[in-house]
Amino acid sequence: MLVTVKRAIFLTLLAGCTASSSAPADLGTGESPSDGGADGATSSSAGGTYLLTLDAGAFPPSAAHPSALVYVPRNFDPTPPVAVVVYLHGFSNCVENVVRDAGGECTPGGGPRAAYALAAQLEASGKNAILLCPEVVFDARAGNPGNLGNPDGFKALLAEVLADLSDKLGGAGIGDVGTVVVASHSGGYQAAAAVANTGGVPVAELYLLDSLYGNTADFDTWAKAPGPGRRFADVYTNGGGTLANSQAMADRARAWVPAAQLLDDRTTATLTDAEYAHQLIFKLSALAHDGVPAYYFGKLVGSSVLAPKK
Repeated sequence: MLVTVKRAIFLTLLAGCTASSSAPADLGTGESPSDGGADGATSSSAGGTYLLTLDAGAFPPSAAHPSALVYVPRNFDPTPPVAVVVYLHGFSNCVENVVRDAGGECTPGGGPRAAYALAAQLEASGKNAILLCPEVVFDARAGNPGNLGNPDGFKALLAEVLADLSDKLGGAGIGDVGTVVVASHSGGYQAAAAVANTGGVPVAELYLLDSLYGNTADFDTWAKAPGPGRRFADVYTNGGGTLANSQAMADRARAWVPAAQLLDDRTTATLTDAEYAHQLIFKLSALAHDGVPAYYFGKLVGSSVLAPKK
C-alpha cells in the first residue's frame, strides 16, 4: 500500500498582528489573523505537520504532491475520542499552502496562492483536535471531490490517515474518532457536501466560508437534521458570488429551528462571542473572499463544541 508519510515539517507559530483601523467591521479591532511565523523552523514545543500519500485519497497518489496534510497541534492529547477538523480548500490552491501564514507556490513557477494561517488559527483556538486537509483538485480551477464524493469515501481516507499516524496519535483508529468539524472555502463546497452527508463519519459542525455556490439541497438536508451539538455556519460576501444562495438558505432556515437558534446577520458588524453559540449562523462579511477563512476559521473553531486542550 502507498501509505508513506512523505516528510514531517515543524512550525513555529508566532503571535498575530493587530488589525488596522481601516479593517472591515466584521474583522474587529485587534482580531486580525496572524501573518507572522517561521514555516519550516524546528521546535520541540511546536506542532507537527505531516504530508501523507494515501491509497484512499480523493485522487490517485501523485509523486508531485501529497494526498493529505495533517497538523497535530502543540500539546495535543491523543486520548480517545480523537477530534478532527477537516478543511477543504478552493480553486487554485493546495494543502501545503493553505495552512501557511504567508502564501507560497503550489506548482513551481505558478505564482503564489492565498494562505490562511490554518495551523496558527487552530493553535490560537486552544482546541484539542487535529487538522486534516485532504487534497482535492491540486492547484486548478475545479471542485471535483473525487473519491470523497463516494459513499464512505471520507471514512476510508480518515481511516488510512489514522493508520499512517498511529505512532503520533497514540494508536487511535477510526473507531476512536469523536467530534468531526468540516470547513470548506470557495470551490471546496462539493467535497464538503459529500463528506457531511455521505462520508460515513458523523459531522458535528459544518462551516461554509464564502463557499455556498451550489449543492444547496445537500446543505439544507444537513443543516435541518436534528442532533445535539450540531452547528451550521455560512459566512458570505457581497462580491464572492455566494450572497443570493446564502440569504435564500437563511430564509428557508427560519422554518427549521426556533428563532432563538438562528442568527441571520446581514450587516458586517463584528459578531460577539454569544452570537457564535447559535445553531444556524448566516453572516455577511465585508472581508475579501480570501479574508473569510483567514479570520472566521479560527473564530468558528474556537467557539465550537470541540474540547479544549487540558
